[in-house]
Amino acid sequence: MAETIHSNRKPSHHPAALSSVHLPASAAFNAVFDSSAEALLVVDSTGVIYKANRRAREILRLKDGSLRTIGLADFVTDPSAERMKSFWAHPNPSGRHHSLDASLASGFPVRITLRAVLSGGPLLLLCLEEGSIVHRADARSRHLEAELRSVLDSLQVGVILLDPSGRIRFSNARYGQLFALSARAIREAANFGSLQELIEARFRDPGAFSAPWKAYLGGAAEPGNDELELMRPAPRVFERFYRPVLDAEGRPIGWFELYSDVTGERQIQAKMLQTEKMAALGQLVSGIAHELNNPLTAIMGYAQLLLGHGLQNSQLAEANSVYQEAERARRIVKNLLYFARENKPQRTRVDINEIVERTIALRSYELRVEDIIVECDLAPGLPHTMADPYQLQQVILNLVVNAEQALLEDRGQGHVWVRTRHSFHGNGRRTGETIVLEVSDDGPGIPPAIASRIFDPFFTTKAAGLGTGLGLSIVYGIVHQHGGEVTFENKPGGGARFAIELPVVPVPAAESAAVAPRDSNSPAVPRSRKFLVVEDEPTVAQLIVDVLREEGHRVDAVLDSQEGLTRLSRGDYDLVICDLRMPRLDGPAFYDALVRAGSPMREKIIFVTGDTLAPRTLKFLESKNLPYLAKPFLVEELKLAVHAVLSGSHNQAGEIHAAAPDRAAPQRT
Repeated sequence: MAETIHSNRKPSHHPAALSSVHLPASAAFNAVFDSSAEALLVVDSTGVIYKANRRAREILRLKDGSLRTIGLADFVTDPSAERMKSFWAHPNPSGRHHSLDASLASGFPVRITLRAVLSGGPLLLLCLEEGSIVHRADARSRHLEAELRSVLDSLQVGVILLDPSGRIRFSNARYGQLFALSARAIREAANFGSLQELIEARFRDPGAFSAPWKAYLGGAAEPGNDELELMRPAPRVFERFYRPVLDAEGRPIGWFELYSDVTGERQIQAKMLQTEKMAALGQLVSGIAHELNNPLTAIMGYAQLLLGHGLQNSQLAEANSVYQEAERARRIVKNLLYFARENKPQRTRVDINEIVERTIALRSYELRVEDIIVECDLAPGLPHTMADPYQLQQVILNLVVNAEQALLEDRGQGHVWVRTRHSFHGNGRRTGETIVLEVSDDGPGIPPAIASRIFDPFFTTKAAGLGTGLGLSIVYGIVHQHGGEVTFENKPGGGARFAIELPVVPVPAAESAAVAPRDSNSPAVPRSRKFLVVEDEPTVAQLIVDVLREEGHRVDAVLDSQEGLTRLSRGDYDLVICDLRMPRLDGPAFYDALVRAGSPMREKIIFVTGDTLAPRTLKFLESKNLPYLAKPFLVEELKLAVHAVLSGSHNQAGEIHAAAPDRAAPQRT
């Protein structure tokens, strides 16, 4: 044991007090006190040392003989005597968490901690913690906090931690970025109430932001998650996870929230949902169109035949009404196919600016009468691309009519702007060149309540009979068939803006015409050819027979494809017109039978089908390089198809149209 350090200070106790205090006499207390690895002291309210265990004597270099004759303050150079006196005289009533950092005369740092106020006298049980241990613990705590902060700051999710009173204990850098708050602004907020005042009004539902925290304050907090839609400074969607922070005994000691920006994910999900809607409707439309196309073919065909029979004026008007209504039904069916069809559009070399000008010219009179001004701002030098010009014309017409009707319903006049521009994308999801087409107006815009449904088929805000709800659905379908995107937004000053983004598809060096229409120089098809019609729908079969007989041909018709093969094996025919979907033996099986038999009729066949939506149908027709007519077809289309195949002018697969493709008039949303 080292020598006792003698101090020049006078003892801080009074000898008269010794008779009034007594040390605990418990054997158990003495055993624990003496064997403890901690440095323990028993002092009175003036700091006089009554008892010290071995570890305490080592730290103070104290000999047993000096006990009760010297005070602990005599070994301490810092803090001041007044502060030491206050520490002895006014211990924490609970006897816990009362400590004082000090330095011994040797300069060695210690922490003096009150462990207990002993019964039986005004004695205090103290613990001396070596300064090196205390400092190492503090340093370790600071190091762990720095590590935690570094890890959380590197996360791409926002994190905030509150204590039970709502004081902000921690928030990482990402949290400030999500809410456009600087670190200083968060520090100055200090608590959840101030933070709530800063950002709660930015949400679509302000109350949702603070609801979990209020539940925690009310004692009913449970772990959970929700989604918050931020409106300012930019529209964003946050996914939030929250839970109370619990101590080792399961008691809540704080509140934790974690924020993830899921805006991009929700946008992708919305597009996927829209795509799924279109796919599901496409399957439905395929069946409906097939069922409608057969009766429509017969109604339109016979109406056309009646119109060509020199009827009286009254009868002519009636026949014309039948034809016009059938044509209207035909357009509706084709509109359904435009946005739902799975086959690729028939692409040719197009100039988008030229299509815009031609389309606006078609609508110019109606717009001028309705006092709607259309302004075109078309980018010069726009590259040509491969696209279906008729479908793009349909897109522009639908968007212009949509804007036109919005203006008429709002105030009866207004402006429509049509713009094009050339765009380049060097990174992100879409790369390469694109052509952007914008159609905007200064109308009322699109109400937020219906914004998510405007591309849905059959959705319309029009009164019954004024719209089918297909206009924007057709736009969506056609644009996606071309590998593009369609978006919309409400302009800050009022009105809606639709943007079509189409990829620039390189134009091949040479393009062949799909079908060469018959002109005055085309060789005439000899009359009295012999045809075989294989069609399971009696009315459609009879229509084809009547049209061809009027042309002077001999025509046989069968309703069963097996019988058709038998007829071909027994007689000579110049042409076969065959339905594609039939019971027992369908069109592809009928064709394969001709190929296996080596029949020359495999080169003289036209298929008719109302199932052009199905990929398997097009795969068969295109792989075999076969011409076809899509139901409901016009009488002139049937005549043209016969002429093209018999004259040899039709040498590739494709749908046959009369003179120019018949396209649907725009449907209004």
